[in-house]
Amino acid sequence: MTETILRLLTRLSEAGDDAILPGELAAPFFGPVFDRLLAKRVLVEQAPLADWDVCDACECGLPCRPIRKAGDAFRAECPLDHRQDIELTEDDVRVFRIGADGLASVICAAAGFAAAPKRAAGKVWRLGDTPSGRAVFLSLEPAAMSGDGIIASLRQAAQGADVTILAPQLPAEAARRHQDAGFHLVETLAVLMPASDGLGAAIDVAALAPIPLAEVLRVRRTTAEVQWGGRSVILSRQIFPVFERLLEKALSRDQVATGSHVEGTTAREAKDLIRELRDAFKAAGFTDAESKSLIVTVRNRGYRLGIPAKEIVVEG
Repeated sequence: MTETILRLLTRLSEAGDDAILPGELAAPFFGPVFDRLLAKRVLVEQAPLADWDVCDACECGLPCRPIRKAGDAFRAECPLDHRQDIELTEDDVRVFRIGADGLASVICAAAGFAAAPKRAAGKVWRLGDTPSGRAVFLSLEPAAMSGDGIIASLRQAAQGADVTILAPQLPAEAARRHQDAGFHLVETLAVLMPASDGLGAAIDVAALAPIPLAEVLRVRRTTAEVQWGGRSVILSRQIFPVFERLLEKALSRDQVATGSHVEGTTAREAKDLIRELRDAFKAAGFTDAESKSLIVTVRNRGYRLGIPAKEIVVEG
């Protein structure tokens, strides 16, 4: 995929407060879009570099070598061997700090949200709501998604709406916690596409919702088989009763199975049973997003099937 300045800044911003854009990386992007990012304080130019890394295996003992101006250029000089001197341009010694609030605002605009983003928790912003009513949040750095209380804070900020989180790739444990909470995780760089607008990048709002389900779910009780979207899974005799609890609720007036209702099939905790059920679908070739869309977590209530009763066929 074509690297844009917005994609580059999004990658670099994972470093948090230490996120900078060196001049050598910035130079190919100099132009009107770059100037707009400076004006919006997405980028803030710092004092020029005054030193450079020492040579590989150098024995000078210096922590770094000074940069000296040489006419219209600059030179990082090695005190022991001038053949190792590095010639630098004025652009090479420029350095820019990445402003998190400014970058969040630009990503917000790229996703089509008109209002400015608001801080929801720590270094997490609420960008806005999709037309379907999903609350969309942005985290620029993985650490912001691992802190104590982050899930509760996002739930409170979402005010009951379904949640999508744009974030870098998270550590497995942090990702699992958010997915278990019913949040839809989207890797920002996976949906930040090049565009010909003033920002040079855009996010398709359709990418912020889970993958839609196929319309028909067929269940064969005698063989514990579930067919959906042209694929089939035969559930084990230990986990099929959990699916049956969700199925009976899906066919009733109250379509949500409480945790205790799910746990009635065994002595194990509901969250573990639901995870094992989703894993069975993933093992049969369904994606993680599909399994979570089929077996939906309903916050503070329990779990339900993500397909309406009129599109469920039960045999045997």
